[in-house]
Amino acid sequence: MIPRKFYNMWHAKPLNQALYYLDFCWCMNFTAFALILLLVFSGVVAHDEGLVSDVARKSFFNAMMGVACGTLMGANIVLPFVACMFHDVNTMTGLFIHLMPPMVMYTFMWHSAEIKEHWPYIFHLTYLEGLKYFPEEGIFFTPGDGLDSVAGSSVALYFLGWIPY
Repeated sequence: MIPRKFYNMWHAKPLNQALYYLDFCWCMNFTAFALILLLVFSGVVAHDEGLVSDVARKSFFNAMMGVACGTLMGANIVLPFVACMFHDVNTMTGLFIHLMPPMVMYTFMWHSAEIKEHWPYIFHLTYLEGLKYFPEEGIFFTPGDGLDSVAGSSVALYFLGWIPY
């Protein structure tokens, strides 16, 4: 679906719409895909010899958890162009990029034992027991504070998403 959508956007008339991939939702999907590739490379090729530290893994997980189950999941409810229309490739691709990250994070959260059993060198997931959703200072915090929590990491990632703009 994604290559076909890119082809449609590249050949759109009167203007090329390929820069649409710099949208926040697309950037976060590409970021998550790159992070999973990095973890696979770290586990399979480098044999998990510290290529990605546990602190970085926890920060990545917190940020992706907040973005997937917050912003992307909320877009399914709010945005009118995220719809299940099987005859339209563009609309189905939009639905896919908004639904897939929350489903992946659901799998990580509720089936972590099976994931750790089958891919022990790729996904550690040892930090799930101590997962904090909000910083210890409370719900209200400034960006950059509370990076050890889901909310703090996802807010930081959200502001980093403005860089491509």
